[in-house]
Amino acid sequence: MKRATLIALGAFAVLLVLVLATRERQVSVGVRKLELPRLDKEQVTALELTGARSATLRKEGGGWIVVDPGKPDAKYAADENLVTGAIEALGEVKNPDFVTDRAERLTEYELDDTKGLKLKVIHGSGPAVELMLGKAARNGGVYLRKTGSNDVFAHRGRLDWTVRKELKDWRKRQLVTLKVEELSQLVLRSKDGESVTLKAGANPGEWSLAEGTQTPAGFRFSSQVAQQLAQQLASLYAQDFLEGDAAADSATGLADAHDTLEAQLKDGKKVVVHLGRQPDTKDGSATVAARVEGDAQVYQLPQYVASQLRKHLVDFRDLSLLRFDPQKVTKLKVQAGGKAVVVVKEGEGWKVAEPRKLPDGFEFEPSQVGMQLAWLQSLRGTRLVEGQVTNGQAGLASPAALVEVTVEGEPVQTLRLGKEAPGAANSGKELYARSTVDALTYAVAEGVRTRLAQGLDLFKRRPPPPGIAGTGHPSGVGHFRATRGSQEH
Repeated sequence: MKRATLIALGAFAVLLVLVLATRERQVSVGVRKLELPRLDKEQVTALELTGARSATLRKEGGGWIVVDPGKPDAKYAADENLVTGAIEALGEVKNPDFVTDRAERLTEYELDDTKGLKLKVIHGSGPAVELMLGKAARNGGVYLRKTGSNDVFAHRGRLDWTVRKELKDWRKRQLVTLKVEELSQLVLRSKDGESVTLKAGANPGEWSLAEGTQTPAGFRFSSQVAQQLAQQLASLYAQDFLEGDAAADSATGLADAHDTLEAQLKDGKKVVVHLGRQPDTKDGSATVAARVEGDAQVYQLPQYVASQLRKHLVDFRDLSLLRFDPQKVTKLKVQAGGKAVVVVKEGEGWKVAEPRKLPDGFEFEPSQVGMQLAWLQSLRGTRLVEGQVTNGQAGLASPAALVEVTVEGEPVQTLRLGKEAPGAANSGKELYARSTVDALTYAVAEGVRTRLAQGLDLFKRRPPPPGIAGTGHPSGVGHFRATRGSQEH
């Protein structure tokens, strides 16, 4: 009996193995599949789009170009990232859902020659891959079929939006290709004849003015502004392109005196960007023509982007109002609205020294001291106030707000905010400001005083973010509850 049972189990196991080994072949019989050859993106030499979109992308030399099939002589550099993305998306077309094979329904799915988007991929020595892409599928993705076949499939990948582009959307929009760390020097020449040369330092983000640069009295150079300019240049993208008569130098202002930005690289190469006429519009919605030496294409930059590249010496002024190392601060005083708050460092932590008696229910959060110090350290004026302004005129003799930062082994640093400063460039109000960082007068946004006027609330414990259960410590932040007894002296 046992032997018979063992024999039966052995036979069942053999049959099970045979079933599993043949299951895929048998269940696949009669199932419609869309199978594409495996594409090596290095072997792909062209993408041809016709029908709903018309563009030919072709590998030429070491890169890709895009041309209008109707104007094959007009060639444009293509964005190689977009081309690579389209080729990779083709490789993701695997086992899409079969929908129908009825030829009369191709029009319904926009897979006919009238509305469909035909994609032809030429690669290596193998046959071209030809697909027709239709409208968006009901459950996401796109309907598609192989050309020459009526079998319709629904593919939920990204293929459709990677290839369904107008010709100009395939074009390369990045004006220059460089990395910030490759720069050795930036030279800005304005149309009025001013020239400013910036030198890259040995450390990342370190910049200085060229030796011998004449600066105004009290001028402090901002390496941060120079670094931002370098980053803007390295990531400069066009909004659109100019062609024909609209691209002529006489039309863009590039035939006249104009602003330029020259970048010199450590390997000796040089990149020069020319900026066209500045529009008269004040809302920043217009565009500015730009051209790169060695590139015949005329690009259109958003007006605000071009404005960020048009800098004069005064634009590199350091407008910071306080300079200190937050780790070395031992005392912070904030006074506004007739109330003063003082926090002092005690060991490795902080405590409230003033007011001596805290309001009922107030919970002190020591980590907020570090956050306020970081904010003060990054605080900058909106502009320098030109001319002589007395303390009385600026309202600084009896300031509307006062900040005192005590740093170990250094003089106390102060910041005073006064009356409203006329001449604000925008609709927001500005206040006079003066600090111990220098003897100049600055303007700051009114919001600085508003923040300082929070007083003790600057240092209170904040509720935990939504989704964090319980009322325990904020994630990653130590909590200290100040009782009235521990705060009284």
